[in-house]
Amino acid sequence: MIIRTSSAALAGAIGSLKKLNEEDFLKQIREGFKKAYKEEPSPEQINAWHGSWKHVKKLFHTLPDNAIGVFEYRLPFEQQRIDLAILGTDKSGKNNAIVLELKGWKKVKFLNSNYLIEADGKKRIHPDLQTADYIGKLKYAHSEADRFNFIGIVWMYNFVRDNVFSKTFKENLCFFKNEEEYLYKHIKNFVCEGIPEKEATAFLNGTYRQTRQLFQAIRENFESLQRGALEALAAQGFAPSEEQLSILEEIIEAVKLGTPTTFLVKGSAGSGKTYIAILLLLKTLSSFQVYGGNVRNLAVLSFRNNRLLNTVRRLFQSFKSGLDSVVKFYSTGRGYGIAEQDVKSPDFLLVIYDEAQRLEKNLAEKAVKRGVVTVFFYDENQILNLDELQNIELIKNAAKKNGRKLVEKELSYVYRVRGGKEYHDFVERLLKNPLSIGKISKFVDYEFRVFSDIEEMLKALKEKRDKEGAHVALVAAFTESPGDRKNKTGKTLKNLRVGYPLYSGFDLYKGKNIRIYWLMDEKIQYPNFWLNRESNKLTHCASIYGCQGFEADYVGVIWGRDMVWRTNKWEIGTACEDTIGKPKSLKELIKEKNPDALKLLQNRYRIFLTRGIRGTYVFCEDKETLKFLLSLCQ
Repeated sequence: MIIRTSSAALAGAIGSLKKLNEEDFLKQIREGFKKAYKEEPSPEQINAWHGSWKHVKKLFHTLPDNAIGVFEYRLPFEQQRIDLAILGTDKSGKNNAIVLELKGWKKVKFLNSNYLIEADGKKRIHPDLQTADYIGKLKYAHSEADRFNFIGIVWMYNFVRDNVFSKTFKENLCFFKNEEEYLYKHIKNFVCEGIPEKEATAFLNGTYRQTRQLFQAIRENFESLQRGALEALAAQGFAPSEEQLSILEEIIEAVKLGTPTTFLVKGSAGSGKTYIAILLLLKTLSSFQVYGGNVRNLAVLSFRNNRLLNTVRRLFQSFKSGLDSVVKFYSTGRGYGIAEQDVKSPDFLLVIYDEAQRLEKNLAEKAVKRGVVTVFFYDENQILNLDELQNIELIKNAAKKNGRKLVEKELSYVYRVRGGKEYHDFVERLLKNPLSIGKISKFVDYEFRVFSDIEEMLKALKEKRDKEGAHVALVAAFTESPGDRKNKTGKTLKNLRVGYPLYSGFDLYKGKNIRIYWLMDEKIQYPNFWLNRESNKLTHCASIYGCQGFEADYVGVIWGRDMVWRTNKWEIGTACEDTIGKPKSLKELIKEKNPDALKLLQNRYRIFLTRGIRGTYVFCEDKETLKFLLSLCQ
């Protein structure tokens, strides 16, 4: 019996699955993967299936035929997939779901990190954390959680147990090469009998549902999560201001009343939007009981930016695996983002959208209807692409169309940058009317410096790092190289942003012993870069898509050849490698000299120039632009 389901690549009775030869197994799982997930499996994924099948098949021969095997099961409302779930019952008749994480690694190096290892030469998430997170999400956010007992197991079938790596497993049992008999015996404790078909179907068709265990876990970790959010994402580690607290309390009151309401909260860079969004989520989850009616869930926080989402998730995971189930994408392009679901009535009490200016136009109405109360945090000065223009007006129209109360608020104060309003006003004049600046005076408690040589800027950042213990980081215009999507962490030509030779042929750095690469990997590199201060190494830089919502004490901005100073005004440059965005990418707009490109570029440099809490350092790759900025500082 093979079960057809949209939540897995392949599922069926163990008795049927174990009869498949390798060729038939690979054919079925590939076809099922494409049908379920609307994409081709990667070569790495196919190799993993190929390498694990002979081991899994031997395991299946030890299990009852009427137990259920589920390959590549996607967690509800997630992009994450479980390698293999085995459903069965124990001697007492209790339903059990084994989450089996399969690893074919042959070489593993422990990196003295809470969640990273090096496996076969690549940095990976520790499988113990990975599996614990799956178990947490199933317990906290699966509609059938009460029906099942969940057990996590890691099986490293190609790696012999050692005395270092094996001791890093804290949450789940791990079985290694030549330990198959122990694995079989352990699983048999939980799967000694098959499982009723209706129970298996309930698991496979399970939906996202926040459980009481989740609310309890949030309450227990509330203070730690709040502090973590402050340290990682907010303004200088301070508690909410009076202005922020006032907006927070007004939204909480609307949630209490249960009146269909849409809040639009405007805030400039550094106003604490993401921090308030996290605090609002935590307060709702820790304070309220389930609302009732058709609403099945309390609150969810959603992002479009996968770098920011993964960093916030890592923050939640650091306190308890599975807590990050309340942080979601609002759009994925594959139909399972929060704003991509078409619902007749709200199934959340509160839905929060961060960076709402980036919401796709066709999703405005779905996004508004998703929660009894919906909150959109936005900054129209942080619009990055053409398809994001006019999105806020569409949200307003959708709220009015659906008979919702519309409340507009503004976070007027700037918290991140110690230069305060004076510095932010300077950035606005620099980008909009630079000739009005005259000479740049020193800011109170803030450093703004322009460097004629990138090596001097790097030296200054290193001094701040080494002498003051400062958190430093590099951000760069999306020019010179496009990034290597097929080899995200590789030191390839496409990933090299500063150095020689460059993908674009730009030879500014010829003769310099510098190599700075794009930050590309969203799941591992980005949380490490911003939360764990890997940015201090100054070997990588973040693009515009990787720095929204983040900050460091001192940020070095590599100003590219996309926006340049000519004839006493800003003009559209010639260099761009940003192919993201619809109906036209910034690269296409720049090539056409479309006037919208200049507005989008000004928005990008506004973000770059406001990432530094204590200082912003700038190096320009265009000579005339550099000359102009240096003239302002003299």
